[in-house]
Amino acid sequence: MSKTDLLRCLFRQHNNKLPRTQKLLLEIKLLTHICQELIEIFESRYKGYQRLVKFDNKQEENMASVKLMQEMIKDILSTNEYSLAGIAAYTHIPEEVLSDVVSGMNADLTFETSKKIFELHISIRRNMYDEIMRKIIAEFIRS
Repeated sequence: MSKTDLLRCLFRQHNNKLPRTQKLLLEIKLLTHICQELIEIFESRYKGYQRLVKFDNKQEENMASVKLMQEMIKDILSTNEYSLAGIAAYTHIPEEVLSDVVSGMNADLTFETSKKIFELHISIRRNMYDEIMRKIIAEFIRS
């Protein structure tokens, strides 16, 4: 068993023994790292496009501000496992709201709505999140 897998196993076992406030702080820390990794993944998809189109610095900055929920929904749709109507049915979020998010018209989602999208994305992209967790744990081991 690798160090990373061992640490993940220990984390799962000891997570139940932590006080509620420490669990919340740990979850916030992990969520922050996961979001940073996802933003890097989504931004990297635009790098090749930016090179082809040869954006100037101002245009590049605008493209770099990734709207995380918008990209997650697009990523879910790209798997062809769910349509927009399917995401709406699964998450109990109105399809119009999701459509506005995908089109960029609505970037201000509630925490609860974002959480539902995040959870669906995790269930679909399990391997991606496992890789992100391995990377986070490897960084933790090095520090």
